[in-house]
Amino acid sequence: MYLSNLDPLGTPDPRPLRDQRSLSDTFVFVVQEASSAFVAETCIHVLRRANRILGQDIYSWSLIDATRRACRDTTLCAPHQVLVLVGGTDQPWRPAKSDLSPLRAAIRNAARVCVVGGAVFVPLAAGVLGAKRVSVHSAFRAGVQESCANVEMHDDTTCHHKALSSATGPAAAMRMMVELIGAREGKFTEVALACDLGLQETGTQPAAGSGERWRMQRLAQGCDVISDALQIMEDHIEDTLSVAQIAEIIGISARKLERGFAEKLGRSPLKVYRDLRLDRANDLMMQTALPLGEVALACGFSNVTLMKRWFQRKYGQAPCDVRRQAFSGIH
Repeated sequence: MYLSNLDPLGTPDPRPLRDQRSLSDTFVFVVQEASSAFVAETCIHVLRRANRILGQDIYSWSLIDATRRACRDTTLCAPHQVLVLVGGTDQPWRPAKSDLSPLRAAIRNAARVCVVGGAVFVPLAAGVLGAKRVSVHSAFRAGVQESCANVEMHDDTTCHHKALSSATGPAAAMRMMVELIGAREGKFTEVALACDLGLQETGTQPAAGSGERWRMQRLAQGCDVISDALQIMEDHIEDTLSVAQIAEIIGISARKLERGFAEKLGRSPLKVYRDLRLDRANDLMMQTALPLGEVALACGFSNVTLMKRWFQRKYGQAPCDVRRQAFSGIH
């Protein structure tokens, strides 16, 4: 799969990540040494935030330290997984001869291979650099050119060519992960994730909103009526409006609003409204010390008992448990 050609017809395509087969949701990170582990952790953080934004545990991962666990395990990476080789920017990752065979097998076995920093030397040493275009840190350009004169060094900090993705260093590695997720989930998700991580340029961010609202907007696929309704709901979290009042503000009938929600979201406006209010309650419980009664009022619930009942149904735990975990962690 690693050597699969993304463009069998040889025609140019501005979307370098269109081979969906190589875009897995399961990642295996192998780090060059302990000092490179933080880079893998930042990449894993991107996956965590993607799961948070998408509202599901879609992405999973495992982390292997090459200095603690010898890379002689031929099952390092399964065919449905993305192998991410994480190197530093101080020195090239040149594997020991005893590690070359299993690393070569893992690279060939993986759905996609990603290299960060000095890890670009691993597929070169293993002789399996099927893709000829990579992003290379400036400190390693001379070494890569010397190792393989046929490699084309990409000017940008990230590159996706065939089933190989590359990043020049730690910051670029986060961008590479965002781009991989965007290729699977769509540009809307990619922009939202980049904004969440602080990687998006000022002025290009989507409309602000809660995670629940973002998920509803994604399902709505750009429908102006639903987008307007969601904005009105968020503006009136505390003083909850009726469906008729929301429809009147937009300038349509309540029936048309309900029909639009049913067609695009598969849910009624009131259920979506309640989930937006619960999402706000969840944020307040995790981020503030407001008493439960004040949280309920701030989120448009007439009483604490009602909020607790719906909160338990949506999140599977009581509001106080969410706050306890947020402030003291899960032990």
